[in-house]
Amino acid sequence: MTNSQWVQSIINGEQTAPRAQYWMSFFNADTARSIAPREYHFEGMSLYEVGSEFDMTGMSHKDLDKLIAFNEYTDRIFACLGKGAAIMFGHGGPGEFFCKSIEKGDNHVIVQYETGVKSKVQFDPHFYHTFDHPVKTMDHLQKLILPDPHDPKRYAGLADNAGYLKSKGQYVVGSLNGFFSGIHYFLMDYQDTLISLITEPELIQAAVDKIGQWNLAAAENMIKAGVDGLAICDDLGSKQNLLMPPQLYRKFFKPWHKKLCDLAHSRSATVHLHSHGAIHELLDDLVDCGFDFINPFDPEEGYDIENILKNYSDKFVVVGGFPGSFWYWPLQQQDEYLNQMAALGKKYPRFIFMDSSGIPNDITAEKYLKITEMSKIARNVK
Repeated sequence: MTNSQWVQSIINGEQTAPRAQYWMSFFNADTARSIAPREYHFEGMSLYEVGSEFDMTGMSHKDLDKLIAFNEYTDRIFACLGKGAAIMFGHGGPGEFFCKSIEKGDNHVIVQYETGVKSKVQFDPHFYHTFDHPVKTMDHLQKLILPDPHDPKRYAGLADNAGYLKSKGQYVVGSLNGFFSGIHYFLMDYQDTLISLITEPELIQAAVDKIGQWNLAAAENMIKAGVDGLAICDDLGSKQNLLMPPQLYRKFFKPWHKKLCDLAHSRSATVHLHSHGAIHELLDDLVDCGFDFINPFDPEEGYDIENILKNYSDKFVVVGGFPGSFWYWPLQQQDEYLNQMAALGKKYPRFIFMDSSGIPNDITAEKYLKITEMSKIARNVK
């Protein structure tokens, strides 16, 4: 069974297929490289290892073969399309605003995105800071010119890459900007965004419309290039609460989420939503939108994964179920949990294992591979 067939069997709810998994991300490219052998390292692993120009061109077939081998070695079922998309689910590639490097040091990099916003990433200790957001007023927003989502140069080599990956039996996923996160990642300061939801609804509506129109155009081009599915990261909650009242989600963001799902489904593609946080109140809204996969349902954010599977796995594929602290448990506890999740997967087959926060940088290759081995045994994966 190929990965593409495997994912489709899970979408179809086939009881005989084993559960799949996709560990969400790696702390950084060095973490990914430390876990996998050198022969599986490929150019374009990390979003932050970019050059001094915006480069969204496709990858070589040699690097795609390494990507496939890396995913097989690390037991990850989705093949994410585009440079920078491989080790961080839902980010990277030409369907999301891209970045270029404007400063590099021994322990940091500063990148600038296509909207002008900048991010500084410090590696040790890890620190991430976004600054110089271009939008503070409606006038700023109206003057901001986004890159052309229909520019053929943006997708150069993408159809070739998607076709090559699919010829190797991969289920190919392309990343898009979130509709909420797209605003506070690329346009406005995070706190300003949250405040403006209440104080300047006209600005938020104009911002989400601007992002939304761009996203749908990019989605159409990604689907034309041949992706099987689209992924967006739109964290809508904190560990305790939603980041906005439900009525504001329904006013500003739900219509665009539904438009994206409708577009994808009209082209026989799927949509995978990543949303951290206690978003219980919005789950029925997300079902209304038509999302095909939703992750991560972190138990440390208040989820009973069996209850989620019981009530929602007939509506979307449940992806997740693993707390962020899982990586630091004793091996026996990890093994017991993996077997508990596998048992749930037999009962509710529309379930894919995923952690909630990625592989920490202090997890050794030996421990990671032991966890992967235990997971395969639990899931009956050969």
